[in-house]
Amino acid sequence: MKELDVEIYKQIREYALKLVIRGYVTAHGGNISVREGNSIWITRHATSLEEVKRDDIVRVYVGKPSDNDIIASTEAIVHREIYKNSGNLVVMHVHPPYSVALSFFYDEIIPSDVEGYHIMKKIPVVEGAPGSKELAENVSNALSKHLGVIVRGHGVFTASKSIETAYHLICIVEHSSEIFYLKEMMKSHYGDKFI
Repeated sequence: MKELDVEIYKQIREYALKLVIRGYVTAHGGNISVREGNSIWITRHATSLEEVKRDDIVRVYVGKPSDNDIIASTEAIVHREIYKNSGNLVVMHVHPPYSVALSFFYDEIIPSDVEGYHIMKKIPVVEGAPGSKELAENVSNALSKHLGVIVRGHGVFTASKSIETAYHLICIVEHSSEIFYLKEMMKSHYGDKFI
């Protein structure tokens, strides 16, 4: 049986800690996966991203179920669907506060900040219960057209060919959401006189 590559483990551990430090996950929330051929190395269900150990990462497959599906992240179905429909090699899912808060009120976020708009253009908000086929399809479809997606009341997914890019996209989605939120708060207080 194929073992977890040391470099994949180091990358997942490093970026998981970065997500924790930024406050994008709490307790046992969030998950990361890396595709290697037909294998998906994904954090286990209820893994704390603060201290990812080697046995916190399990192997499932892109095209078929495995015995590890039951212990893999609840969102493994979403990761699998993204990999089936794209050439991406990394998927990240986190629960950052501004993105989640905005998702209750908006169906899409058009970034107000120049950098966010330049890179993201638009961040769609989709629906679906955690770990559901509906969520997997909605997220995968959104990521086929956009660089990031927010799940209403739940969190953000990004996917890329590199773990660094998937992480940067998460950061951009949350930063743009924070700026958007602050702009809306200022507008409600001061009106449109500064816009």
